[in-house]
Amino acid sequence: MANRAPTFSLQRIIFLAVSLVVCVQVGWWINVQIRESRRLLEARTEALSASRAEAWQMDSLSILAFIHANPDPSSRSGAIEGRYIPLPDLRQRRDAIHRRFPHVAVVLAPVTPQDLPLLDGRAFLTLRPEPLIELQNQRWHSVFRAASEGAFMVAAVLLGFVVIYRKLEEELDLKLRQRNFTSAVTHELKTPIASLRVWTETLFTRSLGEEQRLRIRGLMEKDLDRLQELVGNLLDVARAESGSLVLHLAPLELEPWLRGVCEGMDERLGPGQLGLKLEFGSEPLWVNADSKALGTVVENLLSNAFKYAAEPRQTTVTLDGDGEDALIVVSDLGHGLASKDLPRVFHRFFRVGDEMTRQVTGTGLGLFLVKEIVTRHNGDVRASSRGAGLGSAFTIRLPRIPKPEEGPADEPADEPADA
Repeated sequence: MANRAPTFSLQRIIFLAVSLVVCVQVGWWINVQIRESRRLLEARTEALSASRAEAWQMDSLSILAFIHANPDPSSRSGAIEGRYIPLPDLRQRRDAIHRRFPHVAVVLAPVTPQDLPLLDGRAFLTLRPEPLIELQNQRWHSVFRAASEGAFMVAAVLLGFVVIYRKLEEELDLKLRQRNFTSAVTHELKTPIASLRVWTETLFTRSLGEEQRLRIRGLMEKDLDRLQELVGNLLDVARAESGSLVLHLAPLELEPWLRGVCEGMDERLGPGQLGLKLEFGSEPLWVNADSKALGTVVENLLSNAFKYAAEPRQTTVTLDGDGEDALIVVSDLGHGLASKDLPRVFHRFFRVGDEMTRQVTGTGLGLFLVKEIVTRHNGDVRASSRGAGLGSAFTIRLPRIPKPEEGPADEPADEPADA
């Protein structure tokens, strides 16, 4: 774990740095969009103001043209001198302005200080509020769209980074577990092989009494059982991963079977070493199971309870019904599990801690195999713990079946029970 922490810290720093850069870039892009939309609004507002000036110019030219077209006949120069000339009708002039400049309105009183009075002073030219409101709404729409696109871009990029980061983290975690597995298997193989070599040399190089030979034989059988268990677990895991792990399911009554498995495991580990306590319900529970494979599950859990608890141990195995399911709970008062490790305890090669500093032997395949076997029984297994040093519990949930009806004693079964 010591080599892993700096790598993960560096990954987090890189991830945060890239995320910050992306957020800054997207923020800059949103700011550019807002600034450009403001400039566009100002340009369109100026265009509207220009259209108001053009409308004033058009109306003024029409008035001058009218005066030029109606000279004073009493004047030699045709100028209008001291008499009132009726100007064109204001309604006609307004209609002409509206046709040419639909965004300009003719009003009798100014609406804004920028409104222009007509040449004859009878009315004023102002901009209609609708196009200004529409321009403002378009600006806010463009700002909202830019912000939405930026937020979506940030979310998409960060989501991609999170996925990549998690994949890298899982890959590093898998490599660490594989390294631990290699170290563990090397140790698990090396120890019994070295022990067998020593006992073999002792048997063939020394003259021993019958009692000593029997004692050495027992120790060698324990080493061989340890090797056989390790090789068996490796083969079972390989079969489970390849999908070739075959189970022979048959009706199984759990109470007598479970009692036999627990007592046999207690005998193997040393009578009384488990501090075994069996708590069985009163009702008979039947499941469709492979007794040998399911026995491997219980044995692995009891083995962990033995390895990860100090003396005096206290291991409790509970069997009870829960509706349509049967529950097997194996609990202990051992080292316990941290909450961060609970989701990963059933992963292949996973073991708590670092292989170089770990004191408990193992390969990290036992609980993975437990999960695979229980899942193939259409069941479920969960791990729980109140925390480090407070023990742990493993709950196996299997679907119940009705008690099978016994056939006539004089009629042989048509097929084997495990067919």
